[in-house]
Amino acid sequence: MFKKHLFFMAILAITFLAVSISQFANGQEFVTDGLVVYYSFDKDTVTKNKVTDLSGEGNDGKIEGKLKSMDGPPKGDFGQAFEYVGDADCYVEIPALGDWEQVSIECWAMENEFAGIQGIISTWMWEAGKVHFKFEGNQIQVHKNDGVKIRMAAEAETWYHIIYTSDPKDGGPKSLKLYVDGEFIQEGAAGKAPENMKERRVGSEHNGRFLKGAIDEVRIYDRILDEKEVEQNFKIKSNNMPVDPLDKLTTSWGYLKSRL
Repeated sequence: MFKKHLFFMAILAITFLAVSISQFANGQEFVTDGLVVYYSFDKDTVTKNKVTDLSGEGNDGKIEGKLKSMDGPPKGDFGQAFEYVGDADCYVEIPALGDWEQVSIECWAMENEFAGIQGIISTWMWEAGKVHFKFEGNQIQVHKNDGVKIRMAAEAETWYHIIYTSDPKDGGPKSLKLYVDGEFIQEGAAGKAPENMKERRVGSEHNGRFLKGAIDEVRIYDRILDEKEVEQNFKIKSNNMPVDPLDKLTTSWGYLKSRL
């Protein structure tokens, strides 16, 4: 009798694994390999002065000033975003992360009106290795100190999924890349200075360069995302964290054994 029960439970576990793997393969979850910062800006991850880092790395963001929640991009189920109204000193400060040889920075961003320069995920001081990731004029721009500026024309009141990758370890003419809505836009030289991640702000750049718009789903990776991974992150339908089906199986098998 015991062997029959064990056999039955094993069949259930295998069936569960097959279904889980199928769901995992078709679920379009975002890439987690190399993820060191993830801010969803959903209300349940935000307190009065903190945004919880969902990557598990403990890099919580510090809220400066007052930021309001609004609906995220309409493309999927992304919960809430942060709305910025161009007020001075209203932004999210990312903790100091040091100097990096490679980085990929991702977000959804929208500018309500084009006027001057408005930081997306940018830097305060213009120093070696720092990057100005911003709206300027009617463009999305990425400009690395000691590298080049890459850009794409944009429209106001439009959500864009933006990823830039910087590879100063390579430093060659294709080491800085811009992707918008899952598509490669432009590339140039990142330069050899390591990416300076000691200070970054969401929704701000230099004094006076505060965003009038919205930002959601900020993710930072300590490696270069390839084109397939960029497309994968653009195509996801929700911001649910991926779950490893093997972990599911381990948990479920442990439960099944406890029932024998």
